[in-house]
Amino acid sequence: MQIFTLPVVLWFYGEVSVLGIILNLLVLPTVGIALASGAACALLGIFQGELAVFAAVPGRVVLFAYEKLCELSGRLPFCTWIGGRPQLWQILVYYFLGGAALVLLYNLPEKQPEEEKKGKRRMIKMAGAGLMGGGLLLLCWHPLKDLRITCMDVGQGDGIFVETPEGFCFLIDGGSSNKSDVGQYQLLPCLKSRGIAKVDGILISHPDEDHISGVCQILEYIRDGLTVIRVETLFLPFCTEKNQGYQELEKLALEAGAEVAYVKKGDCLEAGELSLSFLAPFVEQAEDTNENSTVIQLAYGSFRGLFTGDIGEEREKQLLPALSRVDFLKVAHHGSRYSTSEAFLEKTKPRIGVISCSDTNTYGHPSPDTVKRLTDAGCQVEYTMKSGAVILETDGIQIKVKRFAAE
Repeated sequence: MQIFTLPVVLWFYGEVSVLGIILNLLVLPTVGIALASGAACALLGIFQGELAVFAAVPGRVVLFAYEKLCELSGRLPFCTWIGGRPQLWQILVYYFLGGAALVLLYNLPEKQPEEEKKGKRRMIKMAGAGLMGGGLLLLCWHPLKDLRITCMDVGQGDGIFVETPEGFCFLIDGGSSNKSDVGQYQLLPCLKSRGIAKVDGILISHPDEDHISGVCQILEYIRDGLTVIRVETLFLPFCTEKNQGYQELEKLALEAGAEVAYVKKGDCLEAGELSLSFLAPFVEQAEDTNENSTVIQLAYGSFRGLFTGDIGEEREKQLLPALSRVDFLKVAHHGSRYSTSEAFLEKTKPRIGVISCSDTNTYGHPSPDTVKRLTDAGCQVEYTMKSGAVILETDGIQIKVKRFAAE
C-alpha cells in the first residue's frame, strides 16, 4: 500500500518513513489491545475509578511502545527518506509505470511448459521491478540547472536559501519576530520539499530574534532527533563579546553536531562555482549590534548579490570602497529609512531588491523614503509581504524572478 501512497506522502510532506511498512506490521496486531483498553477504561470510569486506571494499563503500555518506536525511527538517519515534493507530471508517470507493472505481473504465464514458464515469469517480474524502480527514481529527480535564491516570507524577519546546481545549500538567517515556529512550519518544510537533507552552512548576520528564531528551532530539532536534516557548519559574525544570542546559537549548533565558525571582513567561502565573500563585520566593533551584521557578497558567474543584514547608513559609508554593482540586493533592515542610502545605491546600482517584512509590522517597514530611493536608482523592488517567497534563478548571466503567491 505504501508504494501507491508514496507520491501523495511526498507531495504533502517531502519525506517518507522507510521503516513505515515494518512499523505497521508491529503496530497493527496490537491496535485492538489499545482500543479495548481505552473502551474498558471509559466504561469503568463511570462506576469505579480505581478499576478504570487498572484497565488503562495495557493501552498505556502499547501507546508508550508506539511512541518509542516512532522516536527510534526518527533518530536513525537511514529510516527517513527526504525525497522532495514531486511535480504533477512525475506523479502521473509514476502511477502509469506502476499500473504497467501490475498489468505485467497479473498476466504471468500459466499454461506453458514448466521451464519456459519459469523463464518468462522471471523476465516479467524483472520488467515489473524495473518499471517500479524507474518510477521511484523519477519521483526523487529534482534537477537544478541554475543558482536559486529563495527569500522566504517569514513575516517580520529574514530567511534566505541559496542552492547551487552542484547540490550545495546555504541558509542566510532564519527568524521572525511576529511568527512563531518558522523553523518547523516554513524553513524545514522548504528543505524537505526540495529534497535537501543537508545544509552546508547557516550564515547568521546578527543574533536578533528576527534573524535566528527559526535557526534555533532547526538546531533543536536536529539535536532532539526530530528531523534527519543535518547542518554542517554554523557561521557567526565575529564579535569581541558573546552575548546571550551568540552563546545560545553556539551551544545549540554543537549539540546538533554542527561545526561553529566565526567570520569577519576578508573571509571567503567557496562552494563549486559559488563564492561568498564577507565584507563585514569589521574587527572594530560598533555599539549598535545591527551595524555589526555580516555583509556577504555572492558571486556566481557574472551574477552578483549582496546580503546586508540590518546595517545602517554609517556602516554603508564604511563599506563604499569595497562595493561594486550588484544584480541582487537583500535590502537592509527590512526597508528601514535609516538604511539603503543614496550613496550606497549609487555605488551598487542593484537591478532587483527584495524587502523582507510583515504587512502588520509596527516599525513602518518598508519606509516610503527607502522605496523611493530604490526605485529612483532603477531597482525593481520585490516584497515578501506581497508576493510570498521571492525566488531568483540565474545561470550566472540571465535572471528569472518568481513569486510564490503567483505560482
